[in-house]
Amino acid sequence: MPTINVSDSLFARLEKHAVGFATPESVIEMLLNEYEGVDARKTSVPDAENNLGNRRILKIHDELFQFLKERGVIFMPRQKAHERLSQGYWFTGNDNYLSISFYTGGDTYGKTPNICFHVYLSDHYPNSLGKSNSSIPLCCIQLSNISGSDKWETKEPVITKIIEELSGFECNRVDDGVEGRWNRYYEHRNYNSADYLKCLEDFLTNDKPVIDEIIRTSKNTEICFLDKDKSDRKINAIDKIRNKR
Repeated sequence: MPTINVSDSLFARLEKHAVGFATPESVIEMLLNEYEGVDARKTSVPDAENNLGNRRILKIHDELFQFLKERGVIFMPRQKAHERLSQGYWFTGNDNYLSISFYTGGDTYGKTPNICFHVYLSDHYPNSLGKSNSSIPLCCIQLSNISGSDKWETKEPVITKIIEELSGFECNRVDDGVEGRWNRYYEHRNYNSADYLKCLEDFLTNDKPVIDEIIRTSKNTEICFLDKDKSDRKINAIDKIRNKR
């Protein structure tokens, strides 16, 4: 495989276009697809045994959305009027993952929430993390605070406290010797890790209250609780789309 050397400044520009666990290669491919007018959906990871089909992915989005709504949880679905929103992707992500945010604060380098309930929908990223034998979908709490992202040093005490209080996090990204992203998987529980609704219920019942208390006592201006009115507006907008489907 050819090796390409790029300057630090160019690499920094590539990082700004990365989403989730996107690699420099995947970012370059995305930019080339855009430049050449290639439909990215035709070049996505093909369906395999551990890669869910589109119908299953949309079903997961819908069930998670309804589950949270019925419980009156304040959460933030996909905010931008992206094409995927009209297709039924109610949460941020693509065919490889989805992320549900319950707090303010985002990692500007990783373009992900600082704290979220994360679901892997294919083995694309788990394989790169050495979890090729994991069931798909695979659920986890994901913390992301990459060194150099906006206000990352201010957010660091909150992220560190969550890691200490909940324990069990695995670091999966290090930049210049500084850890920047961590996952706490639900594989070790007494139920199938692919049962995303039970995983989410576990998160809401056992883990979220711990995170809530940390955020409440830290009084950090960068990672806070969501505004209920804004959350409700986004949820109602999605409901209108759902009712037309």
